[in-house]
Amino acid sequence: MINSINGTNIPKINPFGTVTDRNSIADYWLGVNTEPKSAKQTDALGSILPETIILNPEEARKTNNLKIIGISIASATILAAAGIFFVLRGGPKGIAKGIQTLRDFLERKVQKSKLSGAKASGYEYLLGKADYLLVKAQAVNNFTTIKDFAFKKLMYGGTLNWKYTRKIHNGITNMFEKLGLKTIAKSYSKTLTKFTQLKNTNSNIISELEKSGDLSKQITINGTTLPKHEWIALVKNKGLETDNLLKENFSESVRKSRYLEIKKFTKELEQNFEEKGPLWFLSKDTLKIFVADAKMLPKKLHIQNQIQSIKQSISYTLKDLYTEADSKIMKISSELTISDKSALKKLNKVRENFKQLAQKGELNRNVMLADLSGLESEISHTVKTKSNDNELISTVNELKNLYINYKKGNIEDILDVYKAILPKEKYEKTAKEFTSAIKSLNKSIKLETEDYINKARDLAMGSAPTDILTVLGGLGTLAYYLGKSDSGQERTAITLKYGIPALVGIGVSLYGNARLFAGTKSLMFATVSSYLANRIGTFANNLYENHLKKTGKYIAAEKKSV
Repeated sequence: MINSINGTNIPKINPFGTVTDRNSIADYWLGVNTEPKSAKQTDALGSILPETIILNPEEARKTNNLKIIGISIASATILAAAGIFFVLRGGPKGIAKGIQTLRDFLERKVQKSKLSGAKASGYEYLLGKADYLLVKAQAVNNFTTIKDFAFKKLMYGGTLNWKYTRKIHNGITNMFEKLGLKTIAKSYSKTLTKFTQLKNTNSNIISELEKSGDLSKQITINGTTLPKHEWIALVKNKGLETDNLLKENFSESVRKSRYLEIKKFTKELEQNFEEKGPLWFLSKDTLKIFVADAKMLPKKLHIQNQIQSIKQSISYTLKDLYTEADSKIMKISSELTISDKSALKKLNKVRENFKQLAQKGELNRNVMLADLSGLESEISHTVKTKSNDNELISTVNELKNLYINYKKGNIEDILDVYKAILPKEKYEKTAKEFTSAIKSLNKSIKLETEDYINKARDLAMGSAPTDILTVLGGLGTLAYYLGKSDSGQERTAITLKYGIPALVGIGVSLYGNARLFAGTKSLMFATVSSYLANRIGTFANNLYENHLKKTGKYIAAEKKSV
């Protein structure tokens, strides 16, 4: 957003990225800064800074400065589009996401305090408030669904079945869907390329090891002693198994089958809302939960659990184990009260065991099993007074099974061998390559099973065409203020140098949203695109004015041009 204006004598400075000194509170608000200045201010490049800082286009015209007018109109255009996006989409979901993050933070604080035997009344109070706000914020998300679905029904024409507007709606939705899928495909392409490089790295290392001799040398790794050639064979097998897992679960054809499964889920979601009738939003559920998300959640978790199981076969570390275990421990703790001192003490001991295992990579197995069994026994005794005893016991069993059934991923098995037989420097370089590939795989999985499923849910409800309203809102604002220009020449200059760059930024932000880009990445692309559009527009306007001068149609502006 633009909230200040730079000097008037620098034609090559991007007007969308300039800032000035602010000397009073009045400088932050619309209007004129009337504070007296003892000397003219100059920026780092030596240009003269204007003595007025104006955002309102109506007020900007009083300055008779074309650049200030242009930037103020661009500001109004961007603000209008951003306001529409905030109200119709980004606002409700962004607020809910922020409250959820805060709520999770407070929940962990409360449970950690409870586990250590300390009181957390302050955190508990804040957690209660966060829970209340989260319910309200999640309910507000239903406003987005109501708006999207109603607009979709309108474009479909209801019983009139307007084929043309239906086709437009579906065309925009399909375009957004394809953009999201394109991002997933690009991400997996990058990931699979990294694993192909790993495959080559493995082949080269294995070849070198086989030529190094001493293949019968006995080597002990994690308590198991085998000849060197058997460890090399294990690396070969683990590498081949990983390659097969990737082909069988992350190739284009397999991803397409998952896409069709997601498509099926979203069709069921759409059908569910059709069956609810036009007054579904009067249901009490809309005041408690984000209805569309709640309907999709079981399907989303089904796909996520499937993929996570496959990913764990490829890579699963002790830190991953601790993350999963800690989540279940927090869940168990939340069902206990501060008076359940014995159960909380045993639960905290188990948590410390998992933490030690993740940090040091070792822990006496008998001690861990004994502590888990003690916890299981204590919880069984405690839950007799709990209403959700079956669920609590089930979570404790899941926690115990996490440890009993823990198995390293193929990548970790390979790295264990390499750590024992490769020179330290080469091992560390190879480990970084493996870590990079796993990080890339995690990112791709998140895009497919979290970000895209959420996007598919919104698209099924009809979000894409209403997202276009942000561009139309900005375009309408630009047209309104351009209509007040003194001449066609001024209108052209403002459009080329400021209006079009503003719309380009809005459009690129919308494109980034469709491509599942992070907010910062979308903002970066939008800023760069606006800058380039400004440079091109300025060049085009200069050519246009030179043409007018040659033909004698140029009108010398009374306004100070820049």
